[in-house]
Amino acid sequence: MEGISLLDQFEREDSGNSWIVTFADMMMLILVFFILLYTLADYDDKAFRARISDISVLDGDGEQISMIDYASREGRDPEPLRAVEDMLGLNPSPDVIQILKPKVYADIESMVEHTDLSESITLEQVGDEINLTIDGRFLFASGKAELKDAAKIIFNSLTQIFREHPDYSIAIKGHTDDLSIETIAFPSNWELSAIRATTVLRYFIQQGLDPERMSATGYADFVPLVPNDTPENRATNRRVEFVLEKKED
Repeated sequence: MEGISLLDQFEREDSGNSWIVTFADMMMLILVFFILLYTLADYDDKAFRARISDISVLDGDGEQISMIDYASREGRDPEPLRAVEDMLGLNPSPDVIQILKPKVYADIESMVEHTDLSESITLEQVGDEINLTIDGRFLFASGKAELKDAAKIIFNSLTQIFREHPDYSIAIKGHTDDLSIETIAFPSNWELSAIRATTVLRYFIQQGLDPERMSATGYADFVPLVPNDTPENRATNRRVEFVLEKKED
């Protein structure tokens, strides 16, 4: 054995057994595969339903309820169960999972759906904020800051909803189009948008809402939704926005 290192000697002796490691890995993968098949074949639907009924979720108001109760409350199938293939991602569903909406969102959405001006009111949730936008044409006359009767009807409904959800702050934002205004009352679009927002805020205070919950800001024509290149687009940009955000405890 003179002239042969210990490493060379070890490699010569082990050269015939190295396949065992690869074989063991392959057998382990096959075992795991058959265990998975057995699990799917022995799927207990009743046990799975019982487990699902024990799962709790947070609704839009932060209350912890069971998944079954939440589905029932929302008028959906009270057994929100999927096939095992869907749960494992083997048969992806084309349905988009919707984020739970807070109750105040559902209340405003219901109000919008039952309003004649629903096509001029948009509602969306962006993160923790709820944005309600109302077309300014139904709130104010051109170049004016006095509320129309239609605006008061909408605001009366909103007042009730805001009163039922006192844990939300309300930011009121006034916007105009890019057409300049220069009058004694409104030297520019800044004054017009700010006074319109303040007028809306003052109306809600008169209805009994806490003024500490609200703020009013004018943005003139500097935050357009669409380009101010047509009469229709300018009408879209003339708007009042309500941004609701749940106050931290």
